[in-house]
Formats: sequence, C-alpha cells, structure tokens
Amino acid sequence: MKHAIIAAGLAALALAGCQTNAGGPGASSYYDCGGGTRLKVDYLKGNRVSVQMNDNAPVILPADGAASGAKYMSATHQFWSKGDEATWTVGRMMPMTCQKLAVPRM
Repeated sequence: MKHAIIAAGLAALALAGCQTNAGGPGASSYYDCGGGTRLKVDYLKGNRVSVQMNDNAPVILPADGAASGAKYMSATHQFWSKGDEATWTVGRMMPMTCQKLAVPRM
C-alpha cells in the first residue's frame, strides 16, 4: 500500500512538470501566427522570455511596462501578449497577430 501511494505521488509530480501554461519561469506557450509562422515562448527567470520563430534561433527579450497584457522587447524585437492573442514584431515589419495554441496534456 505504501508503495502505491509513493508511486501515485511521483506520477502526479511528473505530470505537473509537463504543463505548458504561461505563467512563471519554466513555462512555455505556443502561438500560430498564420502563413506557416509559429512561435514558441519560454518564460524565464528575471521577467524575460525566449521567443523562437519556427526553426530560427531563440531571441531573449526583457519585460517592458505595458498598460495591458505582458510586453517584452529589445531594439529589434517585440512580443506582446494578452489573453490568448499575441503580437510579434521584428524590425520594421508589420506586426503579426498570433493565436495561442492549446497544447494537449498527457
């Protein structure tokens, strides 16, 4: 009986580590921006995010104050999210509107 309780506890901890909801450090979110563009956003310690567009190298962005939602930016990149929608901008290109994808949990 004791082994069954320990096994159930370990299984619950393992599943909890697989969650990908936006939130604190270690969490990831995925977005579809249309036209084949997808983003993987990893939330890092120190109010930063790592944004990876398709197979490109990830870009680390520090938090920037936002009146609404969460905004991260550098001199050339901006990621701004609110709810299930985000805007991704690189340089002077038109901002892309992206929708958060539901990631199935195992």
